[in-house]
Amino acid sequence: MDTVKFSPNDYKVNYHSEVIVFLPKEFQLFKFLYQNPSRIFTRDELLDAVWSLETPIDRTIDDHIYRVRKKIQPLAPAILIETVRGQGYRLVTKKEPDNPLIHEKDITSHFLSLYHKYHLYGQGDALKLLEDNQTLLGFELDLPSQMYLQFMKGNFSWFLEKENIPFWEKCYYYLHIFSFAELDKQKCLDYFCRALSSKELPEHHRLEITLLNRLSFLIFTKQTDEALHLLIQSKQEIHEKRLVGFLPILVLLEGYLVLLQKDSRLMEDTMIDINKTLSTYPYAREQASCTVLQGIFCFVKNDFVNGEKYVDKGFQLSHKAKYIPGILINLQVILFFLEEFNLYGGLYMHYQEMLAKYHREYKLPDLKTKIEFQLKSHFQ
Repeated sequence: MDTVKFSPNDYKVNYHSEVIVFLPKEFQLFKFLYQNPSRIFTRDELLDAVWSLETPIDRTIDDHIYRVRKKIQPLAPAILIETVRGQGYRLVTKKEPDNPLIHEKDITSHFLSLYHKYHLYGQGDALKLLEDNQTLLGFELDLPSQMYLQFMKGNFSWFLEKENIPFWEKCYYYLHIFSFAELDKQKCLDYFCRALSSKELPEHHRLEITLLNRLSFLIFTKQTDEALHLLIQSKQEIHEKRLVGFLPILVLLEGYLVLLQKDSRLMEDTMIDINKTLSTYPYAREQASCTVLQGIFCFVKNDFVNGEKYVDKGFQLSHKAKYIPGILINLQVILFFLEEFNLYGGLYMHYQEMLAKYHREYKLPDLKTKIEFQLKSHFQ
């Protein structure tokens, strides 16, 4: 069965389209039973679990079970609370019948098309809604879509846990997760280039690494001549192949390259071009990065007040898009340019601490070691 979603702040439970609002103790009781399915609990055990610091009356458990049962009636096809005579209560879950639409190819095709549109425009909430309601809607996300969703949410450990997925299907994501934690960007570039030398790398990943990711790492290793040359090549190929999804990323990379060249007038013109491109292709992830870049440009001009406002807005947009990699990348970009323009001090420390916090939250140091082992094992 699909997972029940618990919202402890407002004592709500979501399952498919159903939203059930509990009182605090009802919520705790239902959550405890749900997390221990098929196990029989006596009244005393339930009192200890939910009312451990209180002295409830004799009928407390029976009254709460009665109220919880009434509230979860809409979940009856999947969840029941049973009375086990002479012993207590247990929650049982049942497998719901398969949605007959799951076998309809046109339904799956429609939702996958919708998924890719949401992906393109960075609609994180909509993507999560599709992910959570696949059974209800009658479709299944394919493997590339599942992997992207885990990556987008920052569930990076998922890639190491899914041993049934071949390395080369996960390689692109391994490379990016590794780059979030690795300070040596030349090392990151080398790994990306080594992946390109393998015939087993999926072609859609090969294309993105060839046209975009290599360019990014050439910029952040200050190989400006090589970056300028690749920028021209990438522009040409992207336009020839009409890879419109790549255009917003490409203009952002061009913005980084121009800023690295320290030409303020050219940077002003480049920011205008970036905003024009994003007005045509209003993709949320790239809009967030553009806003952060505008903030960095303000920092460079010593306009720190507006710089922080732009950067904060950029992070808000990334959070709204539910795109954790964007936050990590933008923090690295901010620190790179603050170092490049010798803007150390409180501002630098602030963003350094933010990045360290995200590293701890998403366990990146530990993942870096494990992922590098995988990369070295396959890049022989």
